[in-house]
Amino acid sequence: NDALKKYLKKVAHGIIVRINPGTLSTSTQKKCDDMLRELSSDAGIKILSHPDVTSSLGAKDSLVKIKSLKCGLEDTEVYYTPESFSAGFRTTIAFQPRVIKQNRGS
Repeated sequence: NDALKKYLKKVAHGIIVRINPGTLSTSTQKKCDDMLRELSSDAGIKILSHPDVTSSLGAKDSLVKIKSLKCGLEDTEVYYTPESFSAGFRTTIAFQPRVIKQNRGS
């Protein structure tokens, strides 16, 4: 929206984005991301979290990427196929309760 972009360029110093991945349609998400990138690069507005950062995290994949850090959990896993889920989940559920999350949204 050009009116929103123009307004934000005038008044915003920073923008905190709280849109869960998968909430917007693909085309709407792209328009929003493009506007945020433009506001960041052209107007110098700080965007938290910048669309380039959000897309690089891969949603729930970020939990797997940090599993070996102090803030992570070593037994965090990700499954991309029904076969890997069946094999991996059955192994881990035998030891303790599990939380299952789809790879989008919060």
